[in-house]
This record gives sequence, structure tokens and C-alpha cells, in this order.
Amino acid sequence: MDDFIQPLSDDSIYFIKGDKNARYPNSNSLLISDYLIDTGVSGRVLRNVKKHFEINHIILSHWHEDHLHGNYLFPNARFYSHAKDKPIIEDVNKMIPYYMVDGMSIGEDLKNLFTYLKIENTTIDKTIDEGDIFKISEDLRLHVLFTPGHTAGHCAFYEPRSKIGFFGDIDLSKLPYYGNIDADLANFENSISRLLNMEFDIVVTGHKGPIMGSQAIKEELEKFRAIILQRDERILACFDENSPIAIETLKKKNLIYKKYYYEEFEIIAELIMIRKHIDKFLLQGLVEKKNEGYVLI
Repeated sequence: MDDFIQPLSDDSIYFIKGDKNARYPNSNSLLISDYLIDTGVSGRVLRNVKKHFEINHIILSHWHEDHLHGNYLFPNARFYSHAKDKPIIEDVNKMIPYYMVDGMSIGEDLKNLFTYLKIENTTIDKTIDEGDIFKISEDLRLHVLFTPGHTAGHCAFYEPRSKIGFFGDIDLSKLPYYGNIDADLANFENSISRLLNMEFDIVVTGHKGPIMGSQAIKEELEKFRAIILQRDERILACFDENSPIAIETLKKKNLIYKKYYYEEFEIIAELIMIRKHIDKFLLQGLVEKKNEGYVLI
């Protein structure tokens, strides 16, 4: 078996490691019998996976390009996603405005990347939602967990017999991401809390894994959530009770990203995420709108 294919149980469940350690624009996948979750591992890896396994079903955790760019390699498979992400998966041109980069040079760069990755519109054969169960075999059941926040329709998955989970882009990295317009920070945090209250023995995420052991998984989830809370503190510290602060003035202050590697895109994403934190502060009664900015209450 190739070294990017790692068996996780005796029940036809495999971790498929994304090319270049699953760094963007690649991601990890989970294979359960002939069901593959996400196709962003790279074309090279997928072609090798297809040599070993017949894949008839593709489940997409969400609409982001690094999780679906291998869809074109499965012209005869059935595709599944949540209804809220379905419109973008079926019309990938919508990705650009969802990142708020339409008409910008980075928007053109993304379009060129999508072409290079051979991303194409994918018809979703059936939508999925909380409580749905894929009956893969007599012993294998894949449960759908609706975990929105990263995108509006983001889903995670759980196989109860093995206690194996796939968290998608609740990815347990150092960079929780909610920088597209359909992301929701409150939902993101609620989804993390939900996973913390479940028991997993093995977890794979879009960009990390496998993580072994219930305690280790909970610790990783806690660290992931703590990063968001640290961002809360940094952003809230920018405000006072007297001088209104506009969101635009927080640009390039590294409140989300410690370093900018893809500066034009990350600055836009950072401002989107800062706005989502401020929306959270408004709901919590920590800040209020004043003139063109915000002040502490």
C-alpha cells in the first residue's frame, strides 16, 4: 500500500494524506469502503488511490476549493454536500465573490489557480444534513454532523463502531479560518463545542491527522478554540470607551495572522474575520456602533 494511504481500522477505513502534507491548495481525505470524503488530496494522489480502490461516492465537507479540486477525476460517482454549500459547488464562479475578491488582482490569481487545479462545477446528486446516515455496509454507518461556521454548510462525519471522525476544516490547525462571507463565528464556536462533547478515538481533519486518543483529540479542540478566544482579546484591546474605531483602521495589524504569506488575500480575509468578531461583541454587549466606528460599552 502506498505511504499516503493509512488504514485506521479493520473495517475498510483509510486516512488519505494530502500531497505536500495537506498544505493549501491540498487537503486530507477519509476513505470508507467506496465512499471518499473530499477530493483535495491532489490529482497525483487520487490517481494512485483509484488504483487500489473503487470509489463510487464522493461526500464533500464544504465548498472550499482545496477540498473539491479532484472532483473531475470521478465522472461516474454520486456527489453529496449540504444544501447550503450546494449552490457554490455547482457554480464555482461564486467562490470569488464569497471571498470578496471580485475585480481584484488576487481574484484573477484565484481564477487561474482554479483553472490549474481543474476545478469544475459539480452536480450534487443528493444533499445531506444533520442526522443523515450513510449505510455503507452491514457494520459501517457514517453519520452526518452539521457543523456550520467555517462555511454555511460545513459538515463533519462520525463512524460510531470505530469512533473515527472527520472534522473537515475544523482542522485543529493554528489558523482557524472564517474569512468568507457565509462563515459565522458563533456557529463555528458552537460546532467546536459540539465536537468536544462527543467521544472520538481517531480523528482526521482537512489539514491535520490522524489524531489518536480521546484525550488528545479533546486537547487539540481546546487549543483550537483558545486561538479564537485569543483573537477576541487582541481585537477587543483595540477599542476604548471614547474614540470610535472603524474596522478598516485595523487593517494590517496582524490581529488574525502573525505573518502575511499571501498578503492581498489574507488582509481581505482578516478584515472579514475581524468583522465577525465585532458582530460577536455586539451580541455580547461589549461594544456599540458610534458614528463610523465602534466603542466599548
